[in-house]
Amino acid sequence: MRNYEVEKILDVPVDILTMSDILSDVEECFKENTKLTIASVNPQIILMSEQNKAVKDFIGQSTHRIADGIGIIKVSRWTKGKVTERVAGFDTMEELLRFCNTHKKRIFLYGAKPEVVKLAGENIATTYPNLEVAGMIDGYTKLSDDKIVEQINEAQADMVFVALGSPKQEEWLKKNINLISANVFQTIGGSLDVLSGTAKRAPEIFITLNLEWLYRSISNPKRFYRIFQLPVFVLKSINWHRKQGKH
Repeated sequence: MRNYEVEKILDVPVDILTMSDILSDVEECFKENTKLTIASVNPQIILMSEQNKAVKDFIGQSTHRIADGIGIIKVSRWTKGKVTERVAGFDTMEELLRFCNTHKKRIFLYGAKPEVVKLAGENIATTYPNLEVAGMIDGYTKLSDDKIVEQINEAQADMVFVALGSPKQEEWLKKNINLISANVFQTIGGSLDVLSGTAKRAPEIFITLNLEWLYRSISNPKRFYRIFQLPVFVLKSINWHRKQGKH
């Protein structure tokens, strides 16, 4: 896998890469039998990482830190950075599922509500008939981490998608990734809600205008606070860059 140029935003690394880069590296990681970890980086996760060392460490140790938020792109531009392309986590997951379908890979889903992960698994199997949904565990399971890891390994999964939400998904993978035999891992937040049909993705106009985060915040009262996090993130990021002598 290639080493990408890295830009730090509030001391959190973001890789300067494209979706094509990711897919090329995924193919290579299977050929070389190595691990590849895709971590979404957005303003909320960066602010979270200030207080949560496990989240920050997980991002730092991941092979692909994607700019999954327009706030990342804007701050990079305002601080004369080089991150110009948003790589959405949901789009990345869909591309990985297409890859698995083409190459007949096995996937494992961990997270979300029991009915959500079940529906998502069924829909994925229908949409991508050549991949195998090798196993599913919901995010409310009483199973220990050891048992979850055991089930993933017994399923002989090639890719593992973790949908526990932040910071739980980052904390869980940081603790357990080296115990799992799969090659590719991705933190996917609420993507299974969309894939299950229990939640809708933002309308195309919001996606085109890079306002998907706003649609999700408005449509879900539990996420409304994120609207107010964005200006905090921007001010903190610009101030951090100035202190580094970068702006």
